[in-house]
Amino acid sequence: MATGTETSQKVEALLARMTLEEKAGQMVNIGLMALCEGEFYGGQDTIRFDSAKLYRLIRDYHIGSVQNMGKYPLTIKEWRYFIGRIQEVAREETRLGIPVIYGIDGVHGANYTVGSTLFPHQLGLAATRNPKLAEATGRITAYEAMASGIPWVYGPSLDVSKQLQWGRISETFGEDTYITQVMGDAYIRGAEGEGLGGPYQIAVCPKHFLGYGTPFNGKDRSPVYLPEHILRQYYLPPFVSAIQKGAPSIMINSGSLNGVPCHIDKYLITDLLKGELGFEGVVISDWADIMNLVEVHQVAKDEQEAVRLAVNAGIDMCMEPYDESFAVKLVELVKEGSVPASRVDDAVRRILTLKMKLGLFEQTMYPESQYPDFASEAFVEASFQAALESLTLLKNEKGILPLSKEKKVLVTGVAANSLNYLNGAWSRTFSGRETDYNDEGKLTVLEALQTKLGKDKVSYAQGTGYEEDINTAEAVRLAGEADVIIACLGEQPATEKPSDIEDLSMPAAQRELVKALAKTGKPIVLVLLEGRPRVISDIEPLAAGILMAYYPGNEGGRAIAEVLMGDYNPNGKLPYTYPRHTGSLYAYDHLRSEERDVNWGFNAFNPQFEFGFGLSYTDFTYQGLEVSPLEMSPEDSLRISVQVTNSGPRAGMECVQLFLTDKVASVSPPVKQLKGFEKISLAPGESQTVQFTLGPEALKFVNPSNQWIAEAGQFVVAIGPLSQEFSLTQDIISGAGAH
Repeated sequence: MATGTETSQKVEALLARMTLEEKAGQMVNIGLMALCEGEFYGGQDTIRFDSAKLYRLIRDYHIGSVQNMGKYPLTIKEWRYFIGRIQEVAREETRLGIPVIYGIDGVHGANYTVGSTLFPHQLGLAATRNPKLAEATGRITAYEAMASGIPWVYGPSLDVSKQLQWGRISETFGEDTYITQVMGDAYIRGAEGEGLGGPYQIAVCPKHFLGYGTPFNGKDRSPVYLPEHILRQYYLPPFVSAIQKGAPSIMINSGSLNGVPCHIDKYLITDLLKGELGFEGVVISDWADIMNLVEVHQVAKDEQEAVRLAVNAGIDMCMEPYDESFAVKLVELVKEGSVPASRVDDAVRRILTLKMKLGLFEQTMYPESQYPDFASEAFVEASFQAALESLTLLKNEKGILPLSKEKKVLVTGVAANSLNYLNGAWSRTFSGRETDYNDEGKLTVLEALQTKLGKDKVSYAQGTGYEEDINTAEAVRLAGEADVIIACLGEQPATEKPSDIEDLSMPAAQRELVKALAKTGKPIVLVLLEGRPRVISDIEPLAAGILMAYYPGNEGGRAIAEVLMGDYNPNGKLPYTYPRHTGSLYAYDHLRSEERDVNWGFNAFNPQFEFGFGLSYTDFTYQGLEVSPLEMSPEDSLRISVQVTNSGPRAGMECVQLFLTDKVASVSPPVKQLKGFEKISLAPGESQTVQFTLGPEALKFVNPSNQWIAEAGQFVVAIGPLSQEFSLTQDIISGAGAH
């Protein structure tokens, strides 16, 4: 591989040879369907290149990047054909032979390649509290994307989401900054390995900078209103860490931030991201978002003005999926002096550098024979393990779980016999709802339980659709013949605007099914397959057991059956606060003032299940919390230890979570913040001492002057039911900037 200096010299030499038109073309990222026969959204059952479009866009307009697919997923051979042909035109039939960089939405695996390994969505990975599983997800996604000829994946999502109504929570690591940073770092470590340029590493593209996951009204791509010091404290750190870990590209928030569309926010992109944070990679827009500045955001009178505003703000590559219009308008703007040529050079320099780091100038695609492990048993087992560790037991009254293998079981609910409800969106197709492209041989919850128990002990009636009754009466009839009811409720797969909802409650038809079943007197276990926490407060009392499954991926059916039958001990922990009411949406790290109730007490925070909650089939006892020193100076590190004992009857894993509370601060402090976690495995009767070290930076917050500061005073460390107070002896102040 070339050194950084050699790469820089090659980039500058190539840049000096390029015409303005060639540079502008490099800044465009189009959709594959723009190169194919028929309409872009024609829904073609078979896609074929349109030679005229291919030559016009790649050869004549010098388009530098292509992305995604058409209606259906492609096989490895199909991907390699399409990408290979595009690269052939780019390399052999253009003046400078600059390769195209192909990108894809790899949200939970190389999900648009037929047969690839589908992992739990990021929210489920967060529930595992196991960075090794996030790293494995990144590594296997990279391997299978590269097997398909794709070196660039749009992810991970580093959106911290504190808006529970938002439809893309499943694609994030949840509501906590620290978990998002740790799991995001692990994914990037897996995806990029020791560095770009080999056959098994991809360029990641963390998204969506900044604040995208907490829209004010809960709707996708809608405005975010967050003070800068809050953005810096809660939303920026995962991106800072990703940049430090070498992320070579970043995608911008589609919405607006404090009234300014992010795609024209020069302070956000140029001053903060590229300047203060020192990001040297490619900044890419999201889907058609520069053109959206005209009709959606209404900050540009026409597309030409939109291009000017976005490029001058610092956008390097425009995801303009349909045509070459961005490049044409950019050339005109540079010629008239509205966009500096130096700004275009800066953007193209970043793009060429990424292509060179990926080794695309030497080899656009590695031989298929180098990927014998595609969809291998080892990869499938990695996905299975991630699904197992994600499953979060929320309720288990009277030991209803694990189920006895002698019991007769009724399985019902919209999600009971569906791979789509296991996989969610971005699963072979954008919406994830189409059944035609589901993988053969993968088990639904129903099928997995039938495999475990035998079909003679498992009855089935769907009961309802997502929002409508199907045969609830039949489900009730079958319940009379069963010993236990497994009701698989769910949220239909969706993402982006189609994921917007008007009511966070679980759809009424599904809740009515549970109420009807409860009248039989048979015990009910709810299995929840959902992207965000749908409110179930009216049916929670009717259930003896509740298992949260998120969107666990293709192996989720098997994993759920393993947990329900007791062949695996659940150990997931909630990555968000599960609300009890649609009008009481809190994050766990809320302010004490948010807890005031109608009687002026502090009882308003009353979620269905708290962040970090998750039961086991065994018991864990915490004792001997030690914190040292109890008086901490700016030069000290806080040493914390606690002994955890498996005091129950079964082996199990436990995530030990460390929370910190600042008792008094000049800015109202959150009631607690997660500052560390470690997952351990203990046999019955076994104990382990878990140790944490917190440096002074862990005590800091961002003040309204955008300074990271820790103020002298009292703090509390809490692990499990134990807590210990300590003090910081003097203030510690960092300058404005990244922490």
